[in-house]
Amino acid sequence: MKRFLVFLMVLLVAVLLAKTVTVEFWTLSLSPTFDDYIKAIIEEFESQNPEIKIKWLDVPYGSAVQKLTAAIAARQAPDVVNLNTTWAIDFAAQGALRPLDDLINHEDKELYWEKLWKATVLNGNSYAFPWYASIPILMYNRDMFERAGLDPDNPPKTWDEVFEYSRVIRAKLDAYGFEPNIIALDELLLEGIPIVTDDGKKAAFNTQEAVKKLEWFQKAYRENLMPRTLGGYGEAREFYQSGRLAMYPAGLTMLKHIEVNSPDIYKVTDVSSHPLGKGGMIKVSLMNLAIPITSKCPKEAAKFALFVTSARWQIEFSKYATVIPSTKQGLETSEEFLNRAKSGDLSAKAMLMASKSMQNAVDLNSVAVHGIPSEKYADVRKVIQDYWMKAIKGELSAQEALDLAEQEVNKILSK
Repeated sequence: MKRFLVFLMVLLVAVLLAKTVTVEFWTLSLSPTFDDYIKAIIEEFESQNPEIKIKWLDVPYGSAVQKLTAAIAARQAPDVVNLNTTWAIDFAAQGALRPLDDLINHEDKELYWEKLWKATVLNGNSYAFPWYASIPILMYNRDMFERAGLDPDNPPKTWDEVFEYSRVIRAKLDAYGFEPNIIALDELLLEGIPIVTDDGKKAAFNTQEAVKKLEWFQKAYRENLMPRTLGGYGEAREFYQSGRLAMYPAGLTMLKHIEVNSPDIYKVTDVSSHPLGKGGMIKVSLMNLAIPITSKCPKEAAKFALFVTSARWQIEFSKYATVIPSTKQGLETSEEFLNRAKSGDLSAKAMLMASKSMQNAVDLNSVAVHGIPSEKYADVRKVIQDYWMKAIKGELSAQEALDLAEQEVNKILSK
C-alpha cells in the first residue's frame, strides 16, 4: 500500500510538472532596489497559479531595446516585457508585439485610465498593459506666498494663474515666480493644439492658439517672471532650493531632492496639483508591460501581466517608490496613504494629489497623441523646439517662429 501511495505521488508530481508553463518576465533596472517587491508578486502569483512558473530577469534600461530586438530575432524573447510607451509603440509598429485584444476582456481594460490604455493602441489594436507612472505636481513656497500677500492655501490651478501669481511675486519680492521645463511639442499638445493633420502629412500647429501660448512665454520671459537662462528642471530645482523661485512644477522625485538638499525650504514647501492648460491634460511618463510576438504562452503571459498591473500591486509599488498607479483605483483608496497624509507627510500628500490627477494624465510620447510618423518624430520635435525657444528669447515674433517652423516641418513630412 505504501509503495502504491508513493507511486501515486510521483505520478501526480510528474503530471503537474508536465503541465507547468514557464513565463519569462523582463523588467527594466528595477533590481536590486525592488527585488523584495517583484519577488513578492511572483510568489503570490505562483501560489495562486501552480501551473505557471515565472522566470524573472532584470535588464539594464540602457541596453533594453538592443537586447529585446536580438531576443525577438532569435525567437528567445521573454513572454512579458517592461517597455516605456515610445518603445512599445516602436516594437508594435514593427510587428514585434502581440495584440492583446483576444487575451483580455472589456472589464480588464476598464481597470485602467482610458487615456493611458490608449497610449499603446495602434491601428485599433491594444499592445500593452499600463503599469506604473510618474506625473508632475506643483511645489510652492508658502513663506514666499505669505510675504507676497498671496494665499498659501489657494495655489494656482491654471497656467494663467501661475502667470498672475508670478507677477505679484516679482513685484513684491523681486524673485522668480516659476520655471518650466520647456518642451515646445508638449506645450502645444497640453493646450489642445494638434501638431500635424490627421493623416500625418502636414503641420497643423500654426494656429492662433499656438501664437497666444508662445506670446504667453514671451511675456513671462520679458517680465522676468522665470529665469532668463531657461535651464529647465535642474536649474529650477537650484533656484527653488535657494529660495529664489516661488513655484516649481516638476516630478514627484524632485520633492525628495529638496527634502535632502534644502531642509529649510522643504519645511515651508507645500504641494498642489499640476496646473492644467486648455487641453485639460497633464503629461505623464508611463511604463507598460507587453507580450512579444514570439511568446509561446501568451494566455499565461497576459494573466501574469494583469496580475502585476492590478490596482493592489500598483498601490503596493507606490509604497516602495514615488510612482503612481495607472489604474482607476488609486492611492486615495489606500488607508495607509490617507493616514500618512493626515499626519503631515508631505510626500504622501503629493502622491495623493498626483494620483487624483491621473484622470487627466496623457503620455505625450504616444503616436496616438502627437500623430507624427515615428521615423520623423525627432526631426519635427527639434525644428519646433528651436524656433519656439528663439521666439521666447525675442529673436523672432511668435508668428514668425511658427511660420518658419511650419515650413520646415512640412518639408520633413513630405519626404
